[in-house]
Amino acid sequence: MKWIKHTCIAAALVLSGSALSASSDVRTPRLMAQATPVPSGILMNSYRFMGKLKRFSIDAITTNEDMYSDKMLVTYTHYIHMDVMRPNQLHIEMDGDLKNRSYYINNGHFTVYDKDMNYYGTLEVPKKIDDALDYLFEKFDIKTSLANILYTDLDKRIPPKSKGYYFGISDVKDTPCHHIGFSTPTQEFQVWIAVGKYPVIRRFTVIDKTEIFRPRSSTVLKWDLKPYLKANDFIFEKPKGAVQIDIEPANEWEAQ
Repeated sequence: MKWIKHTCIAAALVLSGSALSASSDVRTPRLMAQATPVPSGILMNSYRFMGKLKRFSIDAITTNEDMYSDKMLVTYTHYIHMDVMRPNQLHIEMDGDLKNRSYYINNGHFTVYDKDMNYYGTLEVPKKIDDALDYLFEKFDIKTSLANILYTDLDKRIPPKSKGYYFGISDVKDTPCHHIGFSTPTQEFQVWIAVGKYPVIRRFTVIDKTEIFRPRSSTVLKWDLKPYLKANDFIFEKPKGAVQIDIEPANEWEAQ
């Protein structure tokens, strides 16, 4: 699973100044160049910070482009809420154009509920969130960039392979953020990381360079680092009339 699977020159800020000594001797002005931050270092610092969080909530808005009948790109939007209590509890609510679902990981039990179809499925998975996500992604061929944020060891899983590009400071919902970018043969990735003591990812975009239309996905995130979470928040309660179905691995879907 890869997140960065999806140029610009940053100008150094230059300060100049001159000073007169007490004897009025003129000193030569000195130019002091401020070093441009290293994008890969900013990203790794964010990965490590997010990986150490014990509990948090995120509200995210995602937009994804997909090809319609080989004619044009269509944009789909989803609204996502995530509650995380590490190491073993996760609750996700997703509502939008294509999917309206709830997901639960609770101490080794995984449940997915489709709100439109009113059916649900359950699985036994590894207890820790990291291991459970690995199991689900590999067995069911799930691909989602947003879920990468839930891992505790992103700095080891997907460290950037280049220093990247630094574009300066930009605001995301009134939060000053480092705006950085990376490019690979298959994808371009931009990310906005909050400046200061809470370096969380506030926004990211991914461009797929393998497709002729270069589809783009974008996500904006709002974090709550001190949420009030209860044990019941991570327990699936069967809605009235909901039908339980089997969850089949991706290779079984392909065989049918």
